[in-house]
This record gives sequence, C-alpha cells and structure tokens, in this order.
Amino acid sequence: MTPKRSGEVVPSAPKRKKAVMCLMEKIRVLDKLRSGMSCSAVGREFNVNESTIRYIKKKEKEIRRSVREAAPESAKVTSIVREEAMEKMEKRLNLWIHEMTTDKKGVVDSIVVRLKAKEIYGHVTQGQKNVKPFSASAGWLARFKRRYGVNNVKLAGEASSADREAAEEFKKHLLSVIQDKGYVEEQVFNADETGLFYKDVGKRTYITQMACKAPGFKSFQDYATLLLCTNAKGDFKCKPLMVYRAQNPQALKGKSVNHMPVHWRWNKKAWMTSSWFHNCFVPEVECYLQGRNLAFKVLLILDNAPVHCCEELKNAHPNVEVLFMPPNTTSLIQPLDQGIIKAFKAHYTRELYSKGFQALESNKETTMMDYWKSVTICNVIDYVGTAWGSIKQATINSCWKNVWPDCVQNFEGFEGVAESIKNSVENIMHIARQISGEGFDDMKEEDVEEILAEKAVEPTNEDLDEMAKQGIGVGSDEDGDDSQPKTSRIDPLTATKISEWNSALERIFNDMIECDPMLDRSLKFKRLTSTAFAPYAEMLKDLRQKTKQTRLTQLFEPVWEGKSPTPSTSHERQTPEVELPNVDMLPSSSSAE
Repeated sequence: MTPKRSGEVVPSAPKRKKAVMCLMEKIRVLDKLRSGMSCSAVGREFNVNESTIRYIKKKEKEIRRSVREAAPESAKVTSIVREEAMEKMEKRLNLWIHEMTTDKKGVVDSIVVRLKAKEIYGHVTQGQKNVKPFSASAGWLARFKRRYGVNNVKLAGEASSADREAAEEFKKHLLSVIQDKGYVEEQVFNADETGLFYKDVGKRTYITQMACKAPGFKSFQDYATLLLCTNAKGDFKCKPLMVYRAQNPQALKGKSVNHMPVHWRWNKKAWMTSSWFHNCFVPEVECYLQGRNLAFKVLLILDNAPVHCCEELKNAHPNVEVLFMPPNTTSLIQPLDQGIIKAFKAHYTRELYSKGFQALESNKETTMMDYWKSVTICNVIDYVGTAWGSIKQATINSCWKNVWPDCVQNFEGFEGVAESIKNSVENIMHIARQISGEGFDDMKEEDVEEILAEKAVEPTNEDLDEMAKQGIGVGSDEDGDDSQPKTSRIDPLTATKISEWNSALERIFNDMIECDPMLDRSLKFKRLTSTAFAPYAEMLKDLRQKTKQTRLTQLFEPVWEGKSPTPSTSHERQTPEVELPNVDMLPSSSSAE
C-alpha cells in the first residue's frame, strides 16, 4: 500500500536574487569578453545567467557610449543605458554645481539647479532634430542627486538642523581620535582652498566700473586658487599653494618657481590639484615636527570637497591620518572658515591698497588705474606671502574653538578674530579715502566685506564643454607633468652684477648718512639692509675666490704642439665673469612663514 503523503511542505531551493549590474560592471564584462573568455565563463565569474552576458554583449556599443558620456559617479550606480543628451547634460551640471559650491562653501537652491539643467540641456541638443522634451522635474532632480552623490543642493528654506547634528557628531569623533592616538596641538592640521580675485578693489570703485566696460573683460582672468594650511597651535603655517590659469606668465619669466613665497602650480582653469599633499604638505610638516622634537604623526582635517580626492588621501601616507568633515558643515566647524581665510584676505586687500597708495605718493602723475593695470602675478605672489605671514598665532588658534575647544589658549592683548578683522577693514577704508576717487572716497564697511566674501566663478556652457571633454573639473586630479611647475631658462647671476648692486648700495648709504640729520636712523637702515644683502655678499665672495683659483690653475696648463704659454696682456688679465649655479639648486631664502 502506498504510504500517505506527509502534510508538510518540503522547502524548495531558494530563488536566486536578480542581479542588477551597473554600467561600470557591464564594462568589466565586455572587457572580459574581449579578452577571449566565453559568455558562460564570464557568467560564472559574475554569478549571472549566460543569457544576461549575451544581452550585454549585444548592447556593447550603447553601453560604452553611455559610459563615455557619463561621469564616473553616475556610471557606478546607473544600470540602464540612458540617452546621450541626458548623460552630457548631467555631467556638465555636476561640474557646474561643484564649481559654484567649492569656493562658496555653500549650497545651491534646487530651483536654480533645475533651471540650469534646462539651459544646459538646450545647449547640448542645439541643432539636433527630434529632441525629446526635458522638464527638469523634482523627481528627476532627486534621481540626479542619488546618481552623483550630490549633497549640496537643497530646497529653498530647507532647515540646516541635520548639518548641525552632523557637525556635533564629527566633533565627538574628532575628540575621540585625538585622545586615542595621542595627538597634540602641533600635530593637528586643517587645510582648505579659497578663490582669490587678486585685483578686486571693490565693485563701486571707478577702477572696476571702467574695467568692466573694457572689451573682452573677464573677471576670472584675475583669479587664482589658494590652498592654505595651518596647525591647531597656530605656530606653523604651511607655505600657500597657488594654482594659476597660465603656465609661464610673462611676469615670472626668468624666475625660479621653486623659490617663491608660494608653491606654484598651474592649469588652464586654475583648478586645484592633489599633488600638494605629497610634494608640499608632508615634507614641510615633517621638518617642522623634527624641529620641535615631536614624532612625525599628523592628523589632517579636510572638508569633503572633490578637489581633495578623498579616497586617494585616506591611506596616502603611513604617518598622516586624514579625517573628512561631513557635507555642509565647513561653515560651522572648519577652523579656516571661522576667520582665518577672511583675515588673510583682509591683510591681502590692505597690502594691495597700501602699495597703490605708495605708488601714487611716489609719483604724482601716476593714477590708481595705472597702478591697477601694472599689478602682475609676481606682485600678487609677494602680497600673498606678506598677507599669510601677517596672520597671528592667536588668530589661528582661536579659530579652532568650534571643533576642538580644549586646544584654544588665552593670548594676552588678543581681542578676538572678529575684532581683528574689523580693525583690518577700518584700515582698508582709511587707505581708500586717502587714495580718493569715485568709490574710494565714500568706501563703506559693506564694500570691503564684499571684497573679502567667498565668490565663485560661474563657468559658461563652453567652459563646461571643455571640462567634460577633457574629463577634468574641480574633482579632477591633474598631477601630470602639465600641472607641475616648469622653470623657464634662468640667466645666472654673475660677479659683475652683484658688484654693481653692492656699489649702488654703498652710494645710497653714503648719501643717506650725509643728508639725514638723524644719524642713528640712517645707520640703522644701513645695518638692516646690509644684513638682508648678506646672502649676495657671500655669493660675491665665493665667486671671487673661484676666479682666483681659475687664474692660478692656468699657470699649470700643458704645452701643446711645442708651443709655450705666452704672458697675457693687461686686458686679458681682467677678471672673467663667472656664472653662478642655477638658482634652483640653491636653498630657498624666501618664506611665507
């Protein structure tokens, strides 16, 4: 008799979960197939059906085109092939958002983003037939933000409570890391980038008004990007990194880029590069800590801007730990954003104004417009070095109070960062009134504040096309040879030239001592100037010594072809001009600290 079936249900084999492959994974599949692997072998490796692999192979052309047009962020999360125009538009829109938020440290309104998306879509589809309509709906924006991981696009009036909560959580995490690893104030650093419109004298001044009317005027031509870095104690400031749009400006012709108050880099649109970490930050900090007899272990705090190449820097150096702040918290807790950058720009603007006033005083025929036109990137580098060196330790240390309160010290006579910046603003206004002219005579505090504020350069659609074509942008890492400094031919110094300088100084000293009734003042000037000239005096001494040695060895030259050396005439015995080694091989004598 057949036994009765049990009422229990036998569990069936678990159904395999459907695998959804992103476009980048599909590219890997296609590359495997191109290498000669069979569809079945590739399917086993990726744990998908052979039919799926065959379908991907069938769509190879569309998949590769979509990945080529899309940004890497989108290709990692998108699984379907999307229209070429949409991929192009979103890639450019993502670059635009990065450009508009990196320098301003802020967010862009969702309505503005949607309008910009429609504008870019119209640009990329210009001249095409049968273009599908695009409305830039709220649903599309939400999907776009997920695809690209965009966190700095918000609805108008959206509350920032989440940002404050994230900032508080980061502060707790930072304190635990500092305590667990035993970091001290000298070993904790913060770095941040800022844009500098280095010829900005105020939009209400007649200088700006006239410049804007000039044909071909573009504000970003007078723009550079700076990366500033300092430690929590405030006693060490790294040499600023300056990224300029041109490789070899005429003003720097014949100058050694390795001996400047800044680290010089360039690329076409003055975007930041990450080579600063390896080539500038690590060597400088290691030298500083050795001088303090401290262990070379460093905690570097950065915001999450794409320019910092987060993934690359996490394990970039065994002695440097990098922490990234949560999105949209820099205005709340980042030390450089709490007043250091603003103080730097105030000092820079004061230097720009002071040099202009000095130019007017030294030559009554010179106008402020003449001075403004004469300012070159060489002058800017000088002003940047002076301004960065003017930031006091108390200012830097006090700006860490929002993220690490325990490290803040009490400095005698220091009234606070806000008061210090206010004094600088008043100083700028005072100099402006001395310069005089429309916009200078009645310069107000809000005019100076507008100069010091963070501003972004909005790229045009043509700029976005170029950025997308080259695969670069704010988030790119241009560490190749093209962005590295290349020194043009440098004419070496000679003993004759240094002797001329020395003679000119002696004439100035004698004239000042003779004409100045206050002898102590002229002697002090002579003493200080002679001390500053000491490196050149040492070079002159070495060159003369080499000249003597050369003349002595000439007496022992061998006689060739039976000819004996003949005495030289008086004009042949003159001291030859000996060239100095290339100045790139000499130790730096300039520092921003």
